Amino acid sequence: MLSFAFSEEQEAFRATLEDYARSTLAPAYRQRAASTTFPFDALAELGELGLLGIGMPKEYGGTGEEDPIMLGLATETLAYGDVNVAAAPVQVGLTGSQLALAGDEVRERYLPPLIEGWETVAIALTEPGSGSDAAALRTVASPVDGGWRLRGEKTAITWVMNASCVVVYAREPGTTGARGVSAYAVPMDAEGLTRSHLAGMGCLPLGWGTLHFDDVFVPATHRIGEQGTGFRSVMSHFDFSRAALGLLCLGAARASLDEALAYSQQRQAFGRPIADFQGISFLLAEQATYVEAARWMCYRALWLRASGQPHTAQASMSKWWPPVVAKNAIEAAIRVHGNLGYAVEFPLQQRYRDVFAYLIADGTAEIQKKIIAREAYRRGSIVW
Repeated sequence: MLSFAFSEEQEAFRATLEDYARSTLAPAYRQRAASTTFPFDALAELGELGLLGIGMPKEYGGTGEEDPIMLGLATETLAYGDVNVAAAPVQVGLTGSQLALAGDEVRERYLPPLIEGWETVAIALTEPGSGSDAAALRTVASPVDGGWRLRGEKTAITWVMNASCVVVYAREPGTTGARGVSAYAVPMDAEGLTRSHLAGMGCLPLGWGTLHFDDVFVPATHRIGEQGTGFRSVMSHFDFSRAALGLLCLGAARASLDEALAYSQQRQAFGRPIADFQGISFLLAEQATYVEAARWMCYRALWLRASGQPHTAQASMSKWWPPVVAKNAIEAAIRVHGNLGYAVEFPLQQRYRDVFAYLIADGTAEIQKKIIAREAYRRGSIVW
C-alpha cells in the first residue's frame, strides 16, 4: 500500500523541533537575520539536539548512516522559526560528508566541533568565472614537496566569514573538466589565504564571502578522498542537499502563510474580516496548494535517496521549483498584510529576502532544468 505517513519516531522528532522552532528560534529571528554576526549560540543548541550529526560518523558524535528524511524534517521544521539557522544541518551535512573522506588528522580535528556546533566549516567550489559550470573551475593545486600550493579565487561561499576551515576544490595543472579536481581541507589561518565579506540583501548571518589563495600550502594529510575525485564526490551530495534546501524554503513559506491566515481573520474591511473575501481566501488556497505539492516533491526525492534509487532529476526539481513556490507564497502573505507586510518590524519582508537567495544558491533554476532535461532524454520518458 502506498503511504505518505511519517513513522512515529519521525513525528516525535518533528514535534520536538516544532516546539523549539516556534518558542526559541522564531521570536529572535528578525533580530538575528538583520545582523552579520553568526549565531553560534543557536548552532550550539542544534548540536545539543543532535541535529548536526545526522548521517555523520558515529565515532565523532554523529548518527552513522545517512538519513535523508530526518534531515528534510529538521530543515523544514527549523525554517518555520529561522531560515538561516535551519541551513545549518544542510551545510554541516555537505561539508561533513566531504571531511569524512579525509584522513584521521583532518577528521579528528574538524568533525567533532562541527557536529557539536562549536565551529563551522565552509565549502569553496564556485569561482568568479564558473558558477553553474562548476567543472570549469580554475583554482590550481600544484604538487610540491609535502603537499600542494593553491592559487586562485573562490566566491559566493556560505559560512566563510565564520569558518575555521574551508573545503576547497582545485585542479591539477593541465587538467580540464571534472577530471583532475580534488578536495583539500584548508585552515582559515593558512598563510596566503585572505577572505572578504560579500554582503547580500538577505542571509546576512551566513557570512557569505570570497577567498583568495596566494600560493597557500596544503599538507599532503589535508587532501580529501582520492586524487581527482573531489568534483564527483561533492556533486553526489548535492543530490541530497538540494531537496533539503527546497524544504527549508517551504518551511519559511508555511510560517508566512500561517501568519497571513491568522491576520486575514482579524483584519476588518467593509464591516467584516478580509478572510470573507475571495480575493484573500482564494489567494491563500492557491498558495497552500502549491506549497503542499512542492513539499511532497522534496520528500519523494529524499525517499528515493534513502531507498537507494536514482534521484538526480527529482533533486533538481526540488531545488528549482520549491524556492519559487516559497517566494511567491511569502509575497502573497505580504500582500495580505498590506503595509504591515512591507514593514521591517515584521518578519515577512526578511523571510522574502532570505528565501530569495535560494533561487540562486546551490544551482540556479536554469542549471536544474538542464539536469532534468538531460535525465529525461537519457530515459526516453518524462515520467519517472
